Amino acid sequence: MTVFAEAIKPFAPLAATEAQAKIDQGEDLILFIGRSTCPYCRKFAPKLSGVAKDNGLAVSFIDSEASSDAVAIQMLRDRYGVATVPGLLVAKGGQVKVVCDSSLSEEAILDFVS
Repeated sequence: MTVFAEAIKPFAPLAATEAQAKIDQGEDLILFIGRSTCPYCRKFAPKLSGVAKDNGLAVSFIDSEASSDAVAIQMLRDRYGVATVPGLLVAKGGQVKVVCDSSLSEEAILDFVS
């Protein structure tokens, strides 16, 4: 198993339409958008996984290469300004914020999702 696959193993797979529905319903959501072929995603995923594990956080995952969900993924990315992967989207109380920065430290990731 690759480092990326191991890192995202605890993340719950989510379709883009399901993610949008959760956001629309005001649910809290931590969403990682990425792909195994992206070197920046491979750098970021283990850090996010560590933060989630150490802090008991539930993280959902959208594979940005999922061709069956491509249109919905692009709509979600366009709506929230997820220009590149890795993308980290956090929805809390109807508010959505996004960061696309693989160089974030674990501390910065925790600050962003908190």
